[in-house]
Amino acid sequence: MSQRPIDPHAIRIPQRSGLPPCLYIPVAARDAEAIEKYVGIIVAQLATRSSGAAMLVETHEPEKGDLRLPIWSIPEAIVLHCPRQVWVHVDYRAYRRAYVKAFPAANLSGLFLDHIMNRRIARLKLFNYLRILPVPSPVNSSHGVLSERSGFEYHSSPEMVEINRKSQAVVQYADLADIVKMLNMKCGGSHMDQINEAQRLVELPKTS
Repeated sequence: MSQRPIDPHAIRIPQRSGLPPCLYIPVAARDAEAIEKYVGIIVAQLATRSSGAAMLVETHEPEKGDLRLPIWSIPEAIVLHCPRQVWVHVDYRAYRRAYVKAFPAANLSGLFLDHIMNRRIARLKLFNYLRILPVPSPVNSSHGVLSERSGFEYHSSPEMVEINRKSQAVVQYADLADIVKMLNMKCGGSHMDQINEAQRLVELPKTS
C-alpha cells in the first residue's frame, strides 16, 4: 500500500476548517484517474451494466494520525480513512446495491446510503465521483435541506461557476461539517453545537 499523495490545489477547504493533513479525507473526485491518484486503487467494478458507475477502492495509506487529537480516541473515527471505500458516479442511483456487493456481510438494517457531498453541488463543482457511506437517518433533515439549498445557490452564481470551472483541484477533501456527517455526531443542541464539538475533536489539547 503506497502513501496517499495530497492534491495541493484542494487543501484550502480542510485548512479553512483547521484540519491537519492527517484529516485530509477525499469525499469527491473529478474522474477515475483522480481517484486512483489521490484516493486509492480501484479493485472492483460494482455496477453490473455500467463500468465506472460504482467502484470499490482500496485506499492509499493516509498520513499517520496525530494521536494527540481527541478525534482519534473515538471509535467512530475508523470510518474516516476506511481502507476500502465505495465511490459512485454522481448520476448513479443503485448505490445501495453497489454497497451490498462491496460489503455483503454489512448489516444495513435501518441505515441509508448517502453521498458525503450533495450530488447537485458536486455537479456544479464538476466532480463526477462521490464517496458514499451508510448513515443511521435520512439526510433530508431540516438543517440538511437548508444547508444543501444554500450551497447549491452559492455554487450556481456566475462567479462561482467560473471559479469552479477554472479550479485545478481534482479531488475535494472533507470540511468540518462533512466530518460531523461521517461520524454521525449526535451531541444534542443545534447543528452549530455539533460543529463546535467536532472542532474540539480536531484541536490539540491546551497545555497549562
